[in-house]
This record gives sequence, C-alpha cells and structure tokens, in this order.
Amino acid sequence: MSSNDELPQHSRSKPPAPILCAGALFDPTLPAAWAPALDLLADIEELQDESKGSRTEREARGRDLHDRLMRGIDALSEPVPGELHAASVSFRTWFTEAVLLWLRFAGSSSAPLVDTIASRPLLDFPLDLPEGSEGIPLVRQALREALGWEEAELGRIERAMDHLTSNLTLKHRITKALAAQLAAKGGASPAACAELMCGIYGPLPWRPGDVDLLMTSTAIFLCIRASAPAAGSAGPEGSGEAPRLEVPGWDERPEEERRAIAAFIARCDATNTAETARFPAFGYFDRAAIDPALARSLAEAASVPPEVVTQTLATMVMVLRTPEVEDFVVHDAWGHVWQEALAEFEWEYAVLPRIEEPLALDTTFPGAQGPGIASAFVDRGGRTELDEAALRRFAEADLRARIQVATSNGLAEMLADFMESKYAWHRPALKLPDASLLPITGLKLDLTVGDVRRQVARWAAPYRALAEDAGARARLVDALSPRVPAAGLKEAVDRAGALLWRELAAAFDDTLRPVDAGGGAIRSSACRRIVLQLALVATVLERALAASGAGGPRTEPAWRDPASCVDLLLMTIARFYEQDRQRNFWHLDQISATGFVEACSRLRAALSKPGSS
Repeated sequence: MSSNDELPQHSRSKPPAPILCAGALFDPTLPAAWAPALDLLADIEELQDESKGSRTEREARGRDLHDRLMRGIDALSEPVPGELHAASVSFRTWFTEAVLLWLRFAGSSSAPLVDTIASRPLLDFPLDLPEGSEGIPLVRQALREALGWEEAELGRIERAMDHLTSNLTLKHRITKALAAQLAAKGGASPAACAELMCGIYGPLPWRPGDVDLLMTSTAIFLCIRASAPAAGSAGPEGSGEAPRLEVPGWDERPEEERRAIAAFIARCDATNTAETARFPAFGYFDRAAIDPALARSLAEAASVPPEVVTQTLATMVMVLRTPEVEDFVVHDAWGHVWQEALAEFEWEYAVLPRIEEPLALDTTFPGAQGPGIASAFVDRGGRTELDEAALRRFAEADLRARIQVATSNGLAEMLADFMESKYAWHRPALKLPDASLLPITGLKLDLTVGDVRRQVARWAAPYRALAEDAGARARLVDALSPRVPAAGLKEAVDRAGALLWRELAAAFDDTLRPVDAGGGAIRSSACRRIVLQLALVATVLERALAASGAGGPRTEPAWRDPASCVDLLLMTIARFYEQDRQRNFWHLDQISATGFVEACSRLRAALSKPGSS
C-alpha cells in the first residue's frame, strides 16, 4: 500500500485486546488498517536517501509526510488501562516523584559557566520552571494538597529523590571549582584551555589557540579547532588524510607534534558514537590520563575522594570539533544530562554495545530473568534432546531484554531530540543544525526509524549466527559437551537454531513496509511495533509543544499551568517508563493523554487557590 493513501480518520471498532503492548511483541499480525501508517513511516525514513532528490526537495516531501502522519495517527489509538488514570494508587506515588524531579530539572544544565566559543543556544534555553523560581515552593505545596500527602509522607518521597539526584550536586561542585580555578588564572585564556585539555586527557603538544572550552554546570565540552572530518579521513588503520587543526602555523609544526594531535583526533572520531559506557557523556575518555593534581584539587573543593571526581568527570567530559558544537550542545546538555541525573537511562546505554553478543550458556542478557540456553539441552536416556519449551522461554526472555535496551536508546534519543524541538519552537531565530529532513519544530522520526532498524540487525545477530553459521553451532556443541551426552547433541543444536529463527521470526524482521498476511491483517514484527509506538509518543510530544506555545505570549509563568509545561511532561514520561520499562513503553502516549492531564488539572487548581501566589 502506498503512502499516498491517507490514514483512516477514525477507528470503527476497538480491538478486544491491546495491540501495541508488551505481551504482543512477537505476535505475527497487525490490523490491516494500520498499513498506511507503516507506509508513511517507511517513506519518512527514505527522506535520508540522498538519491531521492535535493535536500530542499526532500524537506518539502518531509513536511507533507509529517502532516499526513499527524492527521491520521489517532487511528492507532487504543483503550487506556485503568491504572494509567490519576485515580490509581500507583499513579499517585510515581507522578509525585515526577513533579519533584521537575523541580530539579533546571539544575540538570545551565547557561555556560565558561564559554570561549560564544555558543548561542545555551545562553537562553527556555525553561518552564527556572532554577531559583518562586514557583518551586508553590508547586511543592500544591502537589501536597492536590494529591493528598501528609508532610511526612511527601518528605520521605523527597528524600528518595534527593538520593536519586545526588550526583547532580557533585557535578555542580566540580564545575564550580573548575570555573574558580580558571578565574584564578585570569580566565579561560587560550593557554588555560590547552592546559585543561592536558590535565584531563594527558600530556599532548596542545598550543594556546588549539582548544576551546564550553562548560555548563554539569557538562564540559573540550572543543578542538579542527574542521569536520573528510570522507576517508584517517581512522584506526591510518588510511586517508590525517586529521588536522585549522589554526595558523599548523603545517609548520614539527611532524611528531602534528602526528600526536592527529592520532588523538582520529581516536576521538572513531569513538564519538551514541554507544557509551559513560552516559550522558560520549566518545574517547581515559580515566588514567587525568592529572592526579587536578583530581585532588577538585576532590578537595567537592569534599569527595579523588577517585569519585574521576568517575564523575567520565560522565561529564566530551571532545568535539569547534565547528560542530551547536550540533550537540542542546541535544546533550539539555537533552541527555537529565536522563542520567534525574532518571536512570545510563545502565542501558552501558550495555548497549553488548546487544549483539553471543548467547550465554547459563545466563540471559542483562535485565532478563531465567536460565541460559544450556537449560534447553537435556539428557534423556543417555542422549541429548532439545526441550523446546525451555528453549522458547530462554529466547523470549533474552530477546525481550536485548530489545528493551535498544528501545530505551531510541526513546532516550527521541526525548533528547525533543529538547532541540522545544528550543527551535521558542527560539526560531536561532536555527540549530539538523540532520533530519522533517520540520525542526517536530521530532526526527526519519532518524529514529533508521536507528530502530539498525538495532534489529544487532539484537538478531546471535540468533542468525545460530541458525545460519555452522561454526557458531559447532562452538555451542563444544561448550555443551561436558554437560550432556555427545549422542544427539549436534542434532539438538541444529534444531534449536532453526526453530528459534522460524518461531521468533517477528523479532528478526527489520522491514517496515506492510505485507499482507490475509484475513484483514498484515505481517507484524517487533520492529514495526516499536516504530509505531515511537510515532505515537512523538505525536504526543509534538502536540504538547504546539499547545505550550499556543495563544501567543504568556501572561503568567508557565508553571502555573503544569499541563502546558513540556519539561514536566518529560519527567512524567521518564518516571512512568522506569516503573516497568518493558511494559510501560507501550503506554507512554496514553499516560501523557490521560493521567498526566488529570493530575495537572488538580495541580493547577491547587496553585490557583488564595495563598498560592
């Protein structure tokens, strides 16, 4: 079906059971009425294909595809589970936590403390509840009244949130101390910036003018004055043109000096990916390279051991090229930092690089419960046989954990993209660089879809190997041979590989276009379901952003109308998600449209009472 077909405007009947939900992840079919949405999303992904026209042409097509998706996406709506409404017992607690985290949100980043680049986006980032606002104590009091908390109860929840966000205070102390050290040296001079680079990354022949510094209260961007890497530039193998600094006199520097700096830049280029074990920071970092004297001075100022400073700096420091800074600062400083400081996305980023690792004999992937694949091979009368039920239990648990990690990555990137959209919406004169071909005030679904499809190939890799690679099966036979009889073992392993690839085909299909499955249904896959759900979340976020800017300039602070505060919506989505990631991912759009609105209405009413001004 072509995306020239419009999505149906209304669903004529509600399904008897949820369609997009955790339990249906591996179901074989979807309703045929959802095919137009998949076609539109496939067309949106293809906007990234440069062979489809000029950037201007693809942007125009992107606007049309985006508008059509937004007009028809409500056709995918489903009944809302009762526990997602504000009246549920569980909602009351975690929504309270979300509001308390919102009160801390402004502290997750800041305008620059030090800035030798004159970066515009961080100077005036729009916040619904600024740090130090008079609204913070008023919102807290309204929260207590609206949700019926005793002061002692609310205090206990508050202390739990203090513990969750304690690292935020430490980051503030570190950056404050660094700023003070620079000020004591006369400011962030070119020489001081080069010295700081050596203090964090070890002795290299940096000269004054090679390095810029952009530092917020929670992030340190060390910026190298180098142009963007050319295609075929030197990588780990050393092929192609070596990276270079765009500074006067570079070509006249000693070859050894240029080689050392070029190797450092190449190493940074090779590791500047979204996969990071030190989230929210990314890229190359060597804890052992930090100058012990610098670590000790920061530790003394922050009142923590030097090793804690080193561990914390690992989550704060990033190396960028100076011309690329505005590609990253909003996305990372306001989009990702809170995801570690106010939420717990970091552990899934840490295991993301492992998503394609081989199947383990006795364990499942991190986050899953149950025995490993060895449990499916049993000794029956001196012969190894395959326990298909045990194999299926292992594989479903293992796959769900791998898929959850990939899904968390996609969600985290979308929520960070949303902060760029917020900036673009409220500061249209300062256009951010954007790789997406969709409107900058919306979400980057063209990039999101591509990211999801690439992750499918990764989580499928160990299962594909077991099904198609005789060497992988032979290695599993060797690993199992001390445990079970040799008789029948090879045959059982061969059967296991084929059975998993066949029975869980929906987990391994990375195509998006709808395929007819007969009987009024289309073929389903985990990929299709995840992309559809992310599109629903994107719709909620975009509509919330549009509503927050409707009606022209505000006549009262944003926090007096909590439902219009998209920062609070982000905290609500993240806190709800973290109650049960595998389950709640499928209801993020619903919680935003039901319980969130209901609870915010009660908050607004409490804020409107006399004495709340």
